[in-house]
Amino acid sequence: MEAFLAYALFVGFVLLPTAIYFYVFHGDWFLFYWVDTGHAIWVWGLLAILLLIGAALLGFWLGAALCRASRDEAVRRIAVGLLFIAAAVWPLAWDRLSVVGSYRQFTRDYGLIAFLASPAFYSGLPMLVILGVAFGLLVYRIDRHTHQNA
Repeated sequence: MEAFLAYALFVGFVLLPTAIYFYVFHGDWFLFYWVDTGHAIWVWGLLAILLLIGAALLGFWLGAALCRASRDEAVRRIAVGLLFIAAAVWPLAWDRLSVVGSYRQFTRDYGLIAFLASPAFYSGLPMLVILGVAFGLLVYRIDRHTHQNA
């Protein structure tokens, strides 16, 4: 329960607010310009939040189930693999992520701002540091709790 509480605090106070920020201020970019968030903005936002929460719950459930079965090494391997996949999104989707603007600007190729000069970059940098530190502390806390109960 203590590990879930630490994880829930991370998701609720760090991950979810970061995702909501990027959806509200850079929604089309945040969704890789796959959809025009100008149409049914609340539907896409709600769907993004539900997917994030669902993935977070599924990930914790899977990790907890594997840890209960004494498969800690499998949890670590899956986590490292998922981190590599997440890191691979940037270079694989760089043509979409390298510019920031609206869906209309992206599809018609006008008025886009280079990512490295955009507010998405300057706001994302401190958020990335906060996410990294918070995630590191979360992993440390859960790992320490797992070894105390073993």
